[in-house]
Amino acid sequence: MQIELKVAMDTVDRFEALLSSKGVSIRGNPSTGADMLSIYEILKQIRGGFSGRPDGLRSEYAAGIAIHDLAAKILAVEHHPDFDSLVPHLEMLNHGAVHLTQEPPPNADVYNKLIEIYWACLLMANGVKVDLDHPKHSKGDHPDVIALEDGEPARAYAFKTVRSPHTQNLFDHLIKGIDQIERSAAKEGIVCFQLTPRILQAGLWPEGRYYADWRYPASQAVIKLATMVSQIVTDNGQQAVDAIFAGKRAAGDVLCMALFPTVARNPLTGNAVVMPIKVATIVQLVPNQPMSAAMLKEVDAANVRMQTQLA
Repeated sequence: MQIELKVAMDTVDRFEALLSSKGVSIRGNPSTGADMLSIYEILKQIRGGFSGRPDGLRSEYAAGIAIHDLAAKILAVEHHPDFDSLVPHLEMLNHGAVHLTQEPPPNADVYNKLIEIYWACLLMANGVKVDLDHPKHSKGDHPDVIALEDGEPARAYAFKTVRSPHTQNLFDHLIKGIDQIERSAAKEGIVCFQLTPRILQAGLWPEGRYYADWRYPASQAVIKLATMVSQIVTDNGQQAVDAIFAGKRAAGDVLCMALFPTVARNPLTGNAVVMPIKVATIVQLVPNQPMSAAMLKEVDAANVRMQTQLA
Protein backbone atom coordinates (compact mmCIF):
# COMPACT_ATOMS: atom_id res chain seq x y z
CA MET A 1 0.00 0.00 0.00
CA GLN A 2 1.48 3.32 -1.12
CA ILE A 3 0.90 6.39 1.04
CA GLU A 4 1.19 9.90 -0.38
CA LEU A 5 2.96 12.57 1.64
CA LYS A 6 -0.25 14.58 2.07
CA VAL A 7 -2.07 11.55 3.52
CA ALA A 8 0.84 10.83 5.87
CA MET A 9 0.83 14.45 7.05
CA ASP A 10 -2.92 14.29 7.72
CA THR A 11 -2.50 11.05 9.69
CA VAL A 12 0.18 12.58 11.90
CA ASP A 13 -1.89 15.75 12.39
CA ARG A 14 -4.89 13.68 13.49
CA PHE A 15 -2.60 11.71 15.81
CA GLU A 16 -1.42 14.93 17.44
CA ALA A 17 -5.03 16.11 17.83
CA LEU A 18 -6.05 12.80 19.39
CA LEU A 19 -3.20 12.95 21.90
CA SER A 20 -4.04 16.54 22.71
CA SER A 21 -7.64 15.53 23.45
CA LYS A 22 -6.23 13.08 26.02
CA GLY A 23 -4.02 15.72 27.61
CA VAL A 24 -0.83 14.51 25.97
CA SER A 25 1.54 16.95 24.28
CA ILE A 26 4.61 15.30 22.78
CA ARG A 27 7.85 17.21 22.92
CA GLY A 28 11.52 16.36 22.70
CA ASN A 29 13.27 15.45 25.92
CA PRO A 30 17.07 15.80 25.84
CA SER A 31 17.44 13.89 29.11
CA THR A 32 17.00 10.62 27.22
CA GLY A 33 20.44 11.13 25.70
CA ALA A 34 19.09 10.42 22.22
CA ASP A 35 19.53 12.71 19.25
CA MET A 36 15.87 12.68 18.27
CA LEU A 37 13.39 15.12 16.88
CA SER A 38 10.19 16.18 18.57
CA ILE A 39 7.03 15.41 16.66
CA TYR A 40 6.73 19.08 15.78
CA GLU A 41 10.15 19.13 14.16
CA ILE A 42 9.32 15.94 12.30
CA LEU A 43 6.13 17.52 11.00
CA LYS A 44 8.10 20.56 9.91
CA GLN A 45 10.49 18.35 7.98
CA ILE A 46 7.63 16.47 6.33
CA ARG A 47 5.75 19.62 5.37
CA GLY A 48 8.89 21.24 3.99
CA GLY A 49 9.47 18.25 1.73
CA PHE A 50 12.54 16.06 1.57
CA SER A 51 15.27 16.78 -0.96
CA GLY A 52 18.72 15.46 -1.69
CA ARG A 53 20.00 11.91 -1.44
CA PRO A 54 18.27 9.50 0.96
CA ASP A 55 21.58 8.85 2.76
CA GLY A 56 21.89 12.53 3.68
CA LEU A 57 18.43 12.62 5.27
CA ARG A 58 18.35 9.12 6.69
CA SER A 59 17.36 10.16 10.23
CA GLU A 60 14.59 12.50 9.01
CA TYR A 61 13.14 9.91 6.66
CA ALA A 62 13.33 7.20 9.31
CA ALA A 63 11.64 9.42 11.90
CA GLY A 64 8.92 10.52 9.49
CA ILE A 65 7.90 7.07 8.33
CA ALA A 66 8.07 5.61 11.84
CA ILE A 67 5.95 8.39 13.36
CA HIS A 68 3.41 7.96 10.58
CA ASP A 69 3.26 4.19 11.17
CA LEU A 70 2.76 4.56 14.94
CA ALA A 71 0.14 7.27 14.37
CA ALA A 72 -1.82 5.05 11.97
CA LYS A 73 -1.82 2.14 14.42
CA ILE A 74 -3.06 4.28 17.33
CA LEU A 75 -5.68 6.15 15.30
CA ALA A 76 -7.09 2.81 14.14
CA VAL A 77 -8.19 2.04 17.71
CA GLU A 78 -9.28 5.46 18.97
CA HIS A 79 -12.88 4.21 19.26
CA HIS A 80 -11.97 0.86 20.83
CA PRO A 81 -13.55 0.48 24.31
CA ASP A 82 -10.09 -0.12 25.80
CA PHE A 83 -8.47 2.95 24.27
CA ASP A 84 -8.17 4.85 27.54
CA SER A 85 -5.97 2.05 28.89
CA LEU A 86 -3.38 3.23 26.36
CA VAL A 87 -3.22 6.77 27.73
CA PRO A 88 -0.57 6.08 30.43
CA HIS A 89 1.68 4.70 27.69
CA LEU A 90 0.94 7.67 25.44
CA GLU A 91 1.81 10.04 28.30
CA MET A 92 5.27 8.46 28.42
CA LEU A 93 5.92 9.82 24.92
CA ASN A 94 6.35 13.19 26.65
CA HIS A 95 9.54 11.88 28.18
CA GLY A 96 11.42 9.99 25.51
CA ALA A 97 11.49 8.23 22.18
CA VAL A 98 8.70 8.80 19.70
CA HIS A 99 9.76 6.27 17.08
CA LEU A 100 11.23 2.78 17.05
CA THR A 101 13.48 2.93 13.99
CA GLN A 102 16.35 4.62 15.80
CA GLU A 103 19.17 3.51 18.06
CA PRO A 104 17.67 3.60 21.58
CA PRO A 105 19.29 5.64 24.32
CA PRO A 106 20.65 3.73 27.33
CA ASN A 107 18.01 2.71 29.90
CA ALA A 108 15.26 4.03 27.63
CA ASP A 109 12.12 2.87 29.42
CA VAL A 110 9.90 4.84 27.04
CA TYR A 111 11.50 3.23 24.00
CA ASN A 112 10.92 -0.20 25.54
CA LYS A 113 7.26 0.58 26.14
CA LEU A 114 6.64 1.67 22.54
CA ILE A 115 6.54 -1.90 21.27
CA GLU A 116 3.98 -2.80 23.93
CA ILE A 117 1.52 -0.11 22.89
CA TYR A 118 2.23 -0.91 19.24
CA TRP A 119 1.34 -4.60 19.69
CA ALA A 120 -1.68 -3.78 21.84
CA CYS A 121 -3.00 -1.54 19.05
CA LEU A 122 -2.58 -4.31 16.48
CA LEU A 123 -4.65 -6.68 18.63
CA MET A 124 -7.26 -4.05 19.43
CA ALA A 125 -7.64 -3.13 15.75
CA ASN A 126 -8.63 -6.74 15.15
CA GLY A 127 -11.36 -6.51 17.79
CA VAL A 128 -9.42 -8.08 20.66
CA LYS A 129 -9.92 -6.72 24.18
CA VAL A 130 -6.63 -6.33 26.01
CA ASP A 131 -5.14 -5.91 29.45
CA LEU A 132 -2.09 -3.66 29.10
CA ASP A 133 0.39 -3.60 31.96
CA HIS A 134 0.70 -0.09 33.42
CA PRO A 135 4.02 1.43 32.25
CA LYS A 136 4.84 3.25 35.49
CA HIS A 137 3.45 0.99 38.19
CA SER A 138 4.65 -2.29 36.71
CA LYS A 139 6.92 -4.43 38.87
CA GLY A 140 8.24 -6.33 35.88
CA ASP A 141 6.61 -9.60 36.94
CA HIS A 142 3.59 -9.38 34.65
CA PRO A 143 3.31 -9.93 30.88
CA ASP A 144 3.09 -6.62 29.06
CA VAL A 145 0.05 -7.34 26.88
CA ILE A 146 -2.68 -9.88 27.60
CA ALA A 147 -5.46 -10.71 25.16
CA LEU A 148 -8.79 -11.33 26.87
CA GLU A 149 -11.61 -13.72 26.05
CA ASP A 150 -14.98 -13.16 27.75
CA GLY A 151 -13.19 -10.75 30.05
CA GLU A 152 -10.69 -13.36 31.23
CA PRO A 153 -6.92 -13.50 30.53
CA ALA A 154 -6.32 -15.81 27.58
CA ARG A 155 -3.02 -15.14 25.78
CA ALA A 156 -0.03 -13.30 27.24
CA TYR A 157 2.70 -11.50 25.29
CA ALA A 158 5.89 -10.84 27.27
CA PHE A 159 7.97 -8.29 25.35
CA LYS A 160 11.71 -7.89 25.77
CA THR A 161 13.66 -5.20 23.91
CA VAL A 162 17.08 -6.62 23.13
CA ARG A 163 20.16 -4.47 22.55
CA SER A 164 23.02 -6.76 23.51
CA PRO A 165 24.69 -8.81 20.76
CA HIS A 166 25.37 -11.64 23.21
CA THR A 167 23.30 -14.81 23.11
CA GLN A 168 23.38 -15.12 26.90
CA ASN A 169 21.42 -11.87 27.08
CA LEU A 170 18.72 -13.40 24.88
CA PHE A 171 18.68 -16.50 27.08
CA ASP A 172 18.28 -14.39 30.23
CA HIS A 173 15.43 -12.41 28.64
CA LEU A 174 13.78 -15.67 27.62
CA ILE A 175 13.82 -16.95 31.19
CA LYS A 176 12.36 -13.70 32.52
CA GLY A 177 9.61 -13.70 29.91
CA ILE A 178 8.62 -17.29 30.66
CA ASP A 179 8.48 -16.44 34.37
CA GLN A 180 6.21 -13.45 33.69
CA ILE A 181 3.84 -15.63 31.68
CA GLU A 182 3.81 -18.22 34.46
CA ARG A 183 2.91 -15.56 37.04
CA SER A 184 -0.04 -14.36 34.98
CA ALA A 185 -3.55 -15.78 34.87
CA ALA A 186 -3.37 -16.28 31.09
CA LYS A 187 -3.95 -19.77 29.74
CA GLU A 188 -0.90 -19.51 27.49
CA GLY A 189 1.72 -17.02 26.40
CA ILE A 190 4.71 -16.31 24.24
CA VAL A 191 7.95 -14.44 24.80
CA CYS A 192 8.41 -11.64 22.26
CA PHE A 193 11.81 -10.20 21.36
CA GLN A 194 11.84 -6.63 20.06
CA LEU A 195 15.06 -6.84 18.05
CA THR A 196 15.01 -3.49 16.27
CA PRO A 197 18.19 -2.27 18.05
CA ARG A 198 20.08 -5.28 16.71
CA ILE A 199 18.65 -5.26 13.18
CA LEU A 200 19.57 -1.58 12.81
CA GLN A 201 23.20 -2.73 12.84
CA ALA A 202 22.64 -5.47 10.26
CA GLY A 203 23.52 -3.44 7.16
CA LEU A 204 20.04 -3.37 5.63
CA TRP A 205 20.20 0.33 4.74
CA PRO A 206 21.96 0.31 1.32
CA GLU A 207 24.42 3.20 1.55
CA GLY A 208 24.72 5.01 -1.79
CA ARG A 209 22.35 2.67 -3.60
CA TYR A 210 18.95 1.00 -3.30
CA TYR A 211 17.43 -2.46 -3.39
CA ALA A 212 15.69 -3.50 -6.58
CA ASP A 213 12.97 -5.20 -4.52
CA TRP A 214 11.95 -4.36 -0.92
CA ARG A 215 11.31 -8.05 -0.29
CA TYR A 216 15.04 -8.73 -0.27
CA PRO A 217 15.87 -6.72 2.89
CA ALA A 218 12.67 -8.04 4.47
CA SER A 219 13.67 -11.66 3.83
CA GLN A 220 17.22 -10.96 5.02
CA ALA A 221 15.82 -9.53 8.24
CA VAL A 222 13.77 -12.69 8.85
CA ILE A 223 16.88 -14.83 8.32
CA LYS A 224 18.97 -12.68 10.65
CA LEU A 225 16.32 -12.71 13.39
CA ALA A 226 15.94 -16.48 13.17
CA THR A 227 19.72 -16.91 13.32
CA MET A 228 20.01 -14.67 16.40
CA VAL A 229 17.37 -16.54 18.36
CA SER A 230 18.32 -20.05 17.20
CA GLN A 231 21.77 -19.37 18.60
CA ILE A 232 20.21 -19.77 22.06
CA VAL A 233 19.88 -23.51 21.37
CA THR A 234 23.29 -23.72 19.72
CA ASP A 235 25.06 -22.12 22.69
CA ASN A 236 23.08 -23.71 25.53
CA GLY A 237 21.99 -27.03 24.09
CA GLN A 238 18.48 -28.28 23.35
CA GLN A 239 18.19 -30.02 26.72
CA ALA A 240 18.85 -26.81 28.66
CA VAL A 241 16.35 -24.88 26.55
CA ASP A 242 13.72 -27.62 26.88
CA ALA A 243 14.16 -27.48 30.67
CA ILE A 244 13.21 -23.82 31.03
CA PHE A 245 9.98 -24.41 29.09
CA ALA A 246 9.08 -27.73 30.76
CA GLY A 247 5.69 -27.65 32.47
CA LYS A 248 5.21 -23.96 31.65
CA ARG A 249 2.36 -22.21 29.86
CA ALA A 250 4.75 -20.41 27.53
CA ALA A 251 4.86 -21.68 23.96
CA GLY A 252 8.21 -23.11 22.92
CA ASP A 253 8.43 -20.40 20.27
CA VAL A 254 9.64 -16.82 20.27
CA LEU A 255 7.88 -14.02 18.43
CA CYS A 256 10.57 -11.79 16.93
CA MET A 257 9.81 -8.26 15.77
CA ALA A 258 11.90 -5.58 14.12
CA LEU A 259 11.22 -2.29 12.36
CA PHE A 260 13.81 -0.56 10.20
CA PRO A 261 14.05 1.87 7.29
CA THR A 262 15.57 1.00 3.92
CA VAL A 263 15.74 2.32 0.35
CA ALA A 264 14.16 0.24 -2.40
CA ARG A 265 12.63 0.62 -5.84
CA ASN A 266 8.96 1.52 -5.83
CA PRO A 267 7.28 -1.30 -7.82
CA LEU A 268 4.80 1.18 -9.32
CA THR A 269 7.02 4.10 -10.31
CA GLY A 270 10.45 2.49 -10.49
CA ASN A 271 11.88 5.29 -8.33
CA ALA A 272 14.05 4.68 -5.29
CA VAL A 273 12.06 5.52 -2.14
CA VAL A 274 12.62 5.30 1.59
CA MET A 275 10.28 2.81 3.17
CA PRO A 276 9.74 1.09 6.52
CA ILE A 277 10.24 -2.66 6.72
CA LYS A 278 8.24 -4.29 9.50
CA VAL A 279 8.95 -7.90 10.33
CA ALA A 280 7.21 -10.31 12.68
CA THR A 281 8.42 -13.89 12.57
CA ILE A 282 8.12 -16.93 14.82
CA VAL A 283 11.23 -18.92 15.75
CA GLN A 284 10.72 -22.36 17.20
CA LEU A 285 12.95 -23.34 20.12
CA VAL A 286 11.09 -26.34 21.58
CA PRO A 287 9.44 -28.46 18.87
CA ASN A 288 6.94 -30.27 21.11
CA GLN A 289 5.51 -27.14 22.77
CA PRO A 290 3.92 -25.07 19.99
CA MET A 291 1.56 -22.16 20.46
CA SER A 292 -2.14 -22.92 20.16
CA ALA A 293 -4.08 -22.46 16.93
CA ALA A 294 -5.88 -19.51 18.54
CA MET A 295 -2.65 -17.70 19.39
CA LEU A 296 -1.13 -18.42 15.98
CA LYS A 297 -4.24 -17.01 14.32
CA GLU A 298 -4.08 -13.93 16.55
CA VAL A 299 -0.39 -13.33 15.78
CA ASP A 300 -0.95 -13.79 12.04
CA ALA A 301 -3.84 -11.32 12.08
CA ALA A 302 -1.74 -8.79 14.01
CA ASN A 303 1.06 -9.13 11.45
CA VAL A 304 -1.38 -8.47 8.60
CA ARG A 305 -2.64 -5.40 10.45
CA MET A 306 0.93 -4.22 10.99
CA GLN A 307 1.62 -4.33 7.26
CA THR A 308 -1.68 -2.85 6.02
CA GLN A 309 -2.91 -0.30 8.61
CA LEU A 310 -1.21 2.81 7.20
CA ALA A 311 -3.80 5.58 7.38
